[in-house]
Amino acid sequence: MSAARIYLAAGGTGGHIFPALAVAEAMHAKGHETCLFTDKRGANLLADIENSPVGLHVISAASPFQSGLRRRIIATGKLGLGALSSLRHIGLRRPHVMIGFGGYPSFAPVLIARLFGVPVMVHEQNAYLGRANRVIATHAHLLALSWPQTKNLPDGVQTHITGMPVRNAFFAKRRPSCTGDKRVLSVLGGSQGASILGTLVPRAIAMIDTPLRNQIKIYQQARIEQINDLQAHYKKLGVCASIKPFFSDMPTLLAKSDLVISRSGASSIAELAATGRASLMLPLPSAMDDHQRANAMQMEQAGGGYCLDEATVSPAFLATRIMQLFEAPEELGKMAANATSLASPHAASDIANLAEGLITKRNAPNLGAVA
Repeated sequence: MSAARIYLAAGGTGGHIFPALAVAEAMHAKGHETCLFTDKRGANLLADIENSPVGLHVISAASPFQSGLRRRIIATGKLGLGALSSLRHIGLRRPHVMIGFGGYPSFAPVLIARLFGVPVMVHEQNAYLGRANRVIATHAHLLALSWPQTKNLPDGVQTHITGMPVRNAFFAKRRPSCTGDKRVLSVLGGSQGASILGTLVPRAIAMIDTPLRNQIKIYQQARIEQINDLQAHYKKLGVCASIKPFFSDMPTLLAKSDLVISRSGASSIAELAATGRASLMLPLPSAMDDHQRANAMQMEQAGGGYCLDEATVSPAFLATRIMQLFEAPEELGKMAANATSLASPHAASDIANLAEGLITKRNAPNLGAVA
């Protein structure tokens, strides 16, 4: 089909932004123009991605489900400003299709696009339909799902199982585990960070037998306020470690990892599956509908990792698990292979094809060509 104007809208965390980026890349490869609506957090994440093909429109947004009247009033004001900005941009540019990826920054752009008669498609990353998507999905023409057993689906909405879109760079970096002299451990807290990993993991590393500990190379994502303490701790243990608040080249980092300790947001799970990496997952307890635990259990049931409970896991238990896996590279290899069974290498292109189908079905010549 001829070039079209594709708008995407996503919340400001990696779980929403990175799937949207994967679809934008697939759309760009087809010759379409893309623009992503998100908040400042999402814009900051995209700033670390080299050669991103997606245009960007930053809007104000916040969760209206906050405690305290003052916070709710401020959040409502931010959502209102975001709606006005979206109204102006969408009204002037009139996209051919809008794809929402959940999160409150997606709320206004998707609904406003629908008011203008733009075909709307929604993608849900988790095994539970999120709050924003629950509202948006009732107005969507199509709902694309990552998991067949997704819960909280509205009645009467056409659904397609596409899987979780992941950038091609993750699939391209796939390689066997444990091929070097070092055992590479990556500790990732998701785009929102995870302070517990900054205390739990270094204590566990200290309990690992010295000969094995000397073979470990650590890459750890940590909050800025934890970095100095972590560097000092690992230096004292004689462990080679690279500590950063964010690793911009995640495909390369995962590819050189032998074991990953991480949260279990949908994007994290999908990237582990795409790269083929064994993992120890600590679901975020406060995640909506406990969806991170559901995600982690999908990986555990596939044999690609272990789901650990943040409330009960101890440094000693974590140390034992790390030692067991690093001392059994064949087991790590099996887990890595099992993880790939959850990968959806065609998800981004499938979503792009569905979006093109909406444009063709609408057959609206009044929208005009892409400027």
